[in-house]
Amino acid sequence: MSKASDRKHIRWIGITLVVMFIPIFTLMGLTGCTAFKSIKFGSPSTDTYRNFAVDTIFANDTIKNVLITSAIHDSYFEESKFTGGSFNSETIGEYFSRVRGDGALLIVRNDTILLEQYYGNFSKLSPSNIFSISKAVTALLCGIAIDEGYMSISDTITKFIPELDNADPLFRELTIEHLLDMRTGLDFQESYGWNPFSKMAKLYYGKNVVDQFNSLHFKSKPGTEHYYNSMATALLGVAIERAVGTPYAYYLQEKVWQPLDMETDAFISLDDNKHRQAKAYGGLVSNVRDLAKIGRLYINGGVYDNKQIVSKEWVDRSTHSSLDNEAYSLGWNNIITRIDGKDIVTPRFFAIGLFGQVLFCDPTQNLIFVTLGEKKGSEYHLLFDDFCNLLSK
Repeated sequence: MSKASDRKHIRWIGITLVVMFIPIFTLMGLTGCTAFKSIKFGSPSTDTYRNFAVDTIFANDTIKNVLITSAIHDSYFEESKFTGGSFNSETIGEYFSRVRGDGALLIVRNDTILLEQYYGNFSKLSPSNIFSISKAVTALLCGIAIDEGYMSISDTITKFIPELDNADPLFRELTIEHLLDMRTGLDFQESYGWNPFSKMAKLYYGKNVVDQFNSLHFKSKPGTEHYYNSMATALLGVAIERAVGTPYAYYLQEKVWQPLDMETDAFISLDDNKHRQAKAYGGLVSNVRDLAKIGRLYINGGVYDNKQIVSKEWVDRSTHSSLDNEAYSLGWNNIITRIDGKDIVTPRFFAIGLFGQVLFCDPTQNLIFVTLGEKKGSEYHLLFDDFCNLLSK
């Protein structure tokens, strides 16, 4: 081959490579490498937080035993076989070992651990991303901030994020209550079929979440309809941090984690090391025992150790939702049952995460159920509701 032919061949290869990589470089510029992070790290999992910057929520140096494990205890929950609902003549432990895979299960009544089991690589106090149970914890922080006078449920989001004054005009009508009840009207798709180019992937893997707020638009007027989406709690998390003037992790540590005598440190994922905005919608990392104490706080009307951690009015509003809002209120859900052909909201309430992480409370029987792990398509809140129905009989 001649030198001229060699040069022509090399030039052709160079042009081909440029044409091949132009779309990739363009995509990197348009997405800020978010799509590439999504592809690299994949769909979220219980340990995805290891890929993010995190803040630590420190527990007290001295651990106070709040949940009691007795050597002599009622073996009813370990030995009794249940039939009905989700059960097929099996103990609750047998059921979970059959369907759960790696994970953890805790049942508490009257501060006593009735059942505590771990599956696969989970062990006592194993940290796990709790995903959207984080929304209930963020709502708890919001309630405390309101109790302390930092904000009001009727405040608009632009009071705390004034950058949004120059964004969609409907932000001026969007209140803290709208965010808490998922009645924002935001045009944001909460998609769980993992797509590295989706809005959800950009929220989860993107940098500087505040910049993302400016590009948001509305599909309806705030307050007109219930539509669950994580962007609502992302906005709420930033509002809380700015209202109280301290990072999410520090406020949670001061007002909840240490006052409730949590057994171990927790973590909250951040958007990146520079901006350090907490992923308030789904980035909290904890364990079954400490989550049970959140449920215990709500069952007890916001009181722990004779101290009012959050107002009883906030707890009542959180745990008594309506059908008009699809049984969702301030980060929590109520179980809906059907009686005489009508849907009824029951007193049982729960918070739920992406892959079957559940914190479930039955205040009537003073029962708390917590399960962590990773199982797509699971509905453990319905399992716990079945279990409570069987116990009540």
